[in-house]
Amino acid sequence: MKTFEKVVNYLESLSIMPKEMPGIEKIKNALNETTWFSQIDPKKVIVVAGTNGKGSTCAILEALLTQAGCQVGFYSSPHLIDTTERIRVGQKQISKEAFVQLFETNEALIEKHQLTHFEALTVMAADYFFAKTKLDFVLFEVGLGGTFDATNAIPHATSVITALGLDHTHILGTTIEEIAKNKFGIIKKNNLVVHHKLPQAVEDLKNKFRTETDSNWYEAEPVTVDVKKNGIAPAYILKSKWGETPINLMGSRAAENAATALTVFEKLGFNPSNNISALQTVQWGGRMQKVAWKNLTAPLYLSGDHNVQGLKSLLQILKDFSYKNLHIIVGIGKDKDSTPMLEDLIALPNVKLYLTETPFKGLTVNEYPEKFLEKAILKSKEVSEILDQLTKIAIKDDLVVVTGSLYLVGKVLSEIAANEKAT
Repeated sequence: MKTFEKVVNYLESLSIMPKEMPGIEKIKNALNETTWFSQIDPKKVIVVAGTNGKGSTCAILEALLTQAGCQVGFYSSPHLIDTTERIRVGQKQISKEAFVQLFETNEALIEKHQLTHFEALTVMAADYFFAKTKLDFVLFEVGLGGTFDATNAIPHATSVITALGLDHTHILGTTIEEIAKNKFGIIKKNNLVVHHKLPQAVEDLKNKFRTETDSNWYEAEPVTVDVKKNGIAPAYILKSKWGETPINLMGSRAAENAATALTVFEKLGFNPSNNISALQTVQWGGRMQKVAWKNLTAPLYLSGDHNVQGLKSLLQILKDFSYKNLHIIVGIGKDKDSTPMLEDLIALPNVKLYLTETPFKGLTVNEYPEKFLEKAILKSKEVSEILDQLTKIAIKDDLVVVTGSLYLVGKVLSEIAANEKAT
C-alpha cells in the first residue's frame, strides 16, 4: 500500500486551479466507468453552490440531519490541514488509511482520464459515499462556479445557492449576472432549489432557470440573531419560526447560512423545531475559529475570508467584539482584489496591520500596494514570525485575527499542531 504522504503528493501534482473555465466531460466519462454511478439515488444528494457560505451551510445542514438520525456524507473544499478533511461521514473525516485505499481503487481511472486534483478527489469521495458506505444523504460543496464544476456531474435532486458575490472573476465573469448564471448551472430538471436572498439583478435569470428546469424555488426563511456580549468575544442567539437557540458560528452570516440550511431541512421533510439545537454543535474550522498560540495572551481567531464580500461579513462580526487593540494579520491571494479588502481592515478602530504571505498563490509581502506596506507594523512571509512577535506586543485585552485566505488559516493550524506535537 502507498503511504498517505505519497498519495497526497501525487494528487497535488495534478492541475489544481484552472486558468479558464473547465468542463465536466472528463469526470463524467470517469464516473460512467464505475460500477456504482448508475445506482445513485438523486433524492439523497444535495449540491451547494455560491460565492460565500457554502461550507458553513453544508456543515449546519450536516449537523441537523445527523441529529435527526441520518447517516450523512459531506464533501468539502479546501482542506485546512489534511486532505482527509474533504471527505466526512457522520461529521468525522475519513482515516488516512481509507483515503489511501480510495486512491488505489480509483488510481487507474484518475490516470486514464487525466483528472485534475479536484476531479480526482470528487471521484474518490463519490466512491466512498455511494459504493463503500450506506448513507441517507450526501452533501457536495461546489469547488468553483457550478455549471462546469466536478460536483455537478453527480445526479442530485436538491440544489442550494448561498450568498452571491464577485469572486474568481477571471473565470466566472465580471458581473453578478454572469456569476449567478454559472452557479445556477447546478440546477437540474424538477430540482428542489433553496437559496439565500438573491440580488435583484439576477431575478430575471432566476425566473428563466426556474422555467427551463421546471424546478421548485424557495428563498430561505427569515431569521434574526441577537448578540450577547460577555468579555471580549460575543455569543449569538438565532431566532426563527422554528424556535431559538445559541449558534456555534459567529455573526449575521452564520444566521443567513443557518436560515438556508434550516429551510432545506424542512423542505426535505423534517421539522426543524425538533432539531434546531443542533446549531449549538456545528463545527466548521477556519471561520472565526478560536485557537491558542504559545505565549500569546491575547485571544487569537482564524477567519479565512478571501474576498470582499466575505471580509465585509468579518467586519460586522468584529464590531461585536470588545478589545483594546485589534491586531490584524493578512495574507491574500494573487487573484483577489486586495485593495478594497485592506482598505476596509485599516478603517477599523484601534487596528494594527501586519502583512504576510498565504502559501497557495499568494501575494508576496512586497507585492502589496505601497500604501499598506507603509501602514503595516510588521511584514514577514512567515505568519509564525508575526505571531511570535505579537507574544511580546499584544496584551490580554487585545484581539488578534488572521484573515485573507483559508490557505493561510490552514498554515497557522498546521504550525499549531506541529508545535503541540513537538512538546
